[in-house]
Amino acid sequence: MNLRYYFNKRGNSSIILLFMVIVVIGLMTFSVDAGLLYFEKGRLQSVVDSVALAAVSVYEEGEEKMLEEAHKYSNLNGVPPEELNIDISEDRKRVTVTTDKTVALYFARIFDRDSADVGVSAAAVAGSIVSAKGIRPFAVEQQEFEYGETYTLKEGAGGGHSGNYGALALGGNGASRYRNNLKNGYNASPPLRIGDEIETEPGNMAGPTQDGIQAILDSDPNEHGEDLSQLEANCPRLIVIPVVDSLDVHGRSTATIVGFAAFFLDDVVRNGGHTEITGRFIKKIGEGEIDESSEGYGLFGIKLVE
Repeated sequence: MNLRYYFNKRGNSSIILLFMVIVVIGLMTFSVDAGLLYFEKGRLQSVVDSVALAAVSVYEEGEEKMLEEAHKYSNLNGVPPEELNIDISEDRKRVTVTTDKTVALYFARIFDRDSADVGVSAAAVAGSIVSAKGIRPFAVEQQEFEYGETYTLKEGAGGGHSGNYGALALGGNGASRYRNNLKNGYNASPPLRIGDEIETEPGNMAGPTQDGIQAILDSDPNEHGEDLSQLEANCPRLIVIPVVDSLDVHGRSTATIVGFAAFFLDDVVRNGGHTEITGRFIKKIGEGEIDESSEGYGLFGIKLVE
C-alpha cells in the first residue's frame, strides 16, 4: 500500500469534514437566529397593528382618547408605550405606529454578530361607510343627527309623504320581502352604496312592521336604559339604515342614498292601524367599504393600509 496516498486521502477527508461542519454551523446559525428574528418581527407587527386600529377606532373622541387607547393596547401586548412612535394625522383619521427593537442573537456570535435590529410599522385609517350589507328596509332624510337623540325611522298615522311612510322595497316589493328584510337585513350582492337609487314601499305596512320589529326586540336578551355608551357591539337592536336625499315622493318612487346611519331601536308604536318606529342615533364602527374623505353620518369603518 502506498502510505503517502493513504495519508493524503485522510487529510483531504478531514478538510472536507471540517468544511461540512462549518457549513452546518452556518446553516444552524441562519435558521435559528433567522427564526428568532422572524418571530420577534411578527410579534411586534401584531402589536403595532392592534395599537393603530385601537387608536383610530376612537378618532371622533379626540386625540387624548386616541392616545389613551393606543397606550392601553400597547400595555396589553407587553410593549411599553414609550417604545412606540405614534403619529396622528391632523384630521385624526389616520394613525401610524412604528417601533424597532434590538434582538439578541445566539449562534451568530460564532461569526462575531451578537444582535440585529428589527423595525416594524403600521398605519390604520378611519372613514365613513359608503357601501354596506344588512340594511333595514326604511330610510331617514338627510339632516344633522345628534348622538343619543330620538328620530322617527318610519312614520305612523298622519305622517309620510303621499302614501310613503319611510318603508323601502329592497330587492323587490311586497309585504313578505319587506318583513324578511326587516328581520334579517338586506344582504344581496352587490351591497347598497352611496349614489344608488332605491325604491320606496308605499303604505304603512303595519302588520309586517310589527312582526319584524318584534322579532328584533325578542332577540335581545339585555335590558337597556338611557345610557347607550356601553352598548354591546353585537346588540340586535343596533340597525343600519340608508340616509336619503328626500322621501317627499309620490306613490312608488325612488330616493337616492347619500349615506348610512346607525340607530338603536327603541320600540314600535301602533296606533289606529298605523305603526311608527323610533330609534336613537348612535355613532359606531361598522363593516363595509369606507371613504376617508367623506364626513358621513356617524357610521364609520377602520382598516389597516400599511
